[in-house]
Amino acid sequence: MSLTTAQRAATIREFRENMRRLGLDADDIGRAFHVPGTVIETIVNLESGVLEYPWIIRGYLLDRAAEQDVELTPFTALRGDPHDYWFLDGRVIDAATIDADSVRR
Repeated sequence: MSLTTAQRAATIREFRENMRRLGLDADDIGRAFHVPGTVIETIVNLESGVLEYPWIIRGYLLDRAAEQDVELTPFTALRGDPHDYWFLDGRVIDAATIDADSVRR
């Protein structure tokens, strides 16, 4: 499955806005996953080549928002339970880890 051009642009904007609302940058998120910020940038720009990674970052942002009581901009394309999407590997999402070597650069 792939996103339309409009969905891709909206998702990237939503990631950026939600990171801003939480006071996070790519390096902050990278530290949480033990990867360089450049890897997070690649994922947030939807260029990682691993479909599950944006969902992992989304989950991280949702968790942080709940902890900080911050309202996020809703994700329009990355919505619902990722386990309901047949093309995603729920085990990868549940592991909530990012392998920097698997990210396209």
